[in-house]
Amino acid sequence: MLTPSITRYGVSLKPVSPADLPALRRWRNSDEVRLNMLSQTLISPSQQRQWYERISNDESQCHWCAYVNNVRTGYANLKGFAQAPLSAQHTADSGLYLGQSSVRHGLLAAAVALCQLDVAFEQFKIGQIQTQVKRDNNSAIKLNQMLGYQPQTNENYWVTLTLTAPSYIRARQNLMRFFRHV
Repeated sequence: MLTPSITRYGVSLKPVSPADLPALRRWRNSDEVRLNMLSQTLISPSQQRQWYERISNDESQCHWCAYVNNVRTGYANLKGFAQAPLSAQHTADSGLYLGQSSVRHGLLAAAVALCQLDVAFEQFKIGQIQTQVKRDNNSAIKLNQMLGYQPQTNENYWVTLTLTAPSYIRARQNLMRFFRHV
């Protein structure tokens, strides 16, 4: 199965398309996003295109653009650790970032993450998700802990957090009060 679309929590995640690449590159190269990434190098247009060609038919990962009211506003991904479809993997890595847009709001990162994790646990039946967050990125650590992630390791500048389906389901129940109207 290639990248599925999902609409929940007032957000739509749609597979990344060539039309998304300029916005993704602009957001990824912004200091706000880039300085919180494992690789902090600037991405050229040709590197962005090569990345897209590499991930387009790779069933071990999914890449989405997030939309609110048809306005592109963010990016999310799930990546397996083996060269096998995501549905055949026990553990996957997750990531997301938000871009500057007219629809950005305080709960947007949570809404994008909820969609991403619903796909991971409901559609792909992944057993565990992990993510790495820069140790001083307190808002990302807090968001991940609200989603049910547990810190596992704290090496150098990074914290590794892991999430299981039962922990996520409990945490999602607590967050649903913020999304009842959408």
